[in-house]
Order: sequence, then structure tokens, then C-alpha cells
Amino acid sequence: MKLVKIFAGLVILILILAFLTQNTNIVAVDLIFVEPKNVKVANVMLGAISVGILIGFGVALTNILSDKSEIRSLKIKNRKLSDELNDLRNVAIDEGIYDTEDGEN
Repeated sequence: MKLVKIFAGLVILILILAFLTQNTNIVAVDLIFVEPKNVKVANVMLGAISVGILIGFGVALTNILSDKSEIRSLKIKNRKLSDELNDLRNVAIDEGIYDTEDGEN
């Protein structure tokens, strides 16, 4: 399955690169602090895709790390509760509760 995902990713990458090489028009890009005048459309699209991938990777990474942290804390809590339950199961039962009121065993 991993090999199929890698192959699909490579095919998508080749298609994106083929599409980008077709766009050779020169445009002016207005960024916040910089305003380059002669930039190819392919470079603008590649930059936008790269920024999107980096942002998506960062969001996914933070979600994974927070989920792993939550799982770790839940495992610790589960272990504590299991230990407490085992301790309660192993408490010695008072033998006096089986005695009759007459004092006979």
C-alpha cells in the first residue's frame, strides 16, 4: 500500500511539473513587502503550492503531536485506574462477616 501511495504521489508530481512548464508567461506579483515585476506564472504557482504544502504539513504535525500527547495521558490514567481496581479486588475480605450471630462458625 505504501508503494502505491508513493507511485501516486510521483505521478501527481510529474503532472504538476508538466502543467507548470506550459505556463511561461511573465507577470507582476504584488506581495506585502516585495513587488517583483518579472516572474513566471510557473514560479508563482510552484511557490503557492509549496507554501500550501508546508502549512498543511505543519497543521497535520501539530494535530498528530497533540493526539499522541492525549493518548499518552489516557494510557497513564488507564494504568492508574487498572492498578487501583486490582488493589481493590485483592483487598482481604473480613472473615467476621461470615460468622453467625450466635458466635458459631
